[in-house]
Amino acid sequence: MKYILISFCSLLAISQMNAQQYIMDDEVSTTAVAVDNEMKILYFTATWCGPCRMMKPAIEAIDKDPKSPGKIYKMDIDQNITDDILKVPGVPTFIFLKNGTVIDQHTGAMNDTDLKALIARNAKRPATKELLAYQPVPTKYKVVTGKHPKLTKRNLTKLWYHDELLAQTAASISDNLTDKQDLLSGLSLINRAIEINKSSKNLVIKSNLLSKLGSKKEALATEKEAKALKISRK
Repeated sequence: MKYILISFCSLLAISQMNAQQYIMDDEVSTTAVAVDNEMKILYFTATWCGPCRMMKPAIEAIDKDPKSPGKIYKMDIDQNITDDILKVPGVPTFIFLKNGTVIDQHTGAMNDTDLKALIARNAKRPATKELLAYQPVPTKYKVVTGKHPKLTKRNLTKLWYHDELLAQTAASISDNLTDKQDLLSGLSLINRAIEINKSSKNLVIKSNLLSKLGSKKEALATEKEAKALKISRK
């Protein structure tokens, strides 16, 4: 079996959570990264996480406190991919945000006093220039699975917000596979990568995939577009 370069994390069984207490991937842009000069706390957790359970009373108390200087948005890492997109190292993890920028990050359990102190300290910090890496880009494409056992919808969805990983996987498919379904899968990946970052490199990968699929005219046009883009950016 030919090797495919693909980056993804294994998923655990999906847990049942209270939907009103937790946000999902598609809600991040309207909640945690909202621009309103208020501090937001993106809290990554999981039902199997012992330290998270230990901190649950403190988290709930902060949630209910109208004087709390920060709003907590909880995310279950087993139901979302935002933690993979942000390369969250583990749970519990707290990312402190203001106007969509990162002002601090902490991984690991804390006692009530330390958590409140951390929140109070970060609430005084201004917004930074470090925008949260997670910037959802609308898409007109859908994940296309391949015949290769690694080209599953679950695995490919993990790449959907990483233009570099999308491009790497698409290039690997182009270099190693010949099955039409696999090539179509690679084409969907590189099209998504181009949506996020239209670079000459990504256009060349697309041209190669189109050529292998037999779309010679479109491949040539894409190759010309790649060359023109490269020249314009010099």
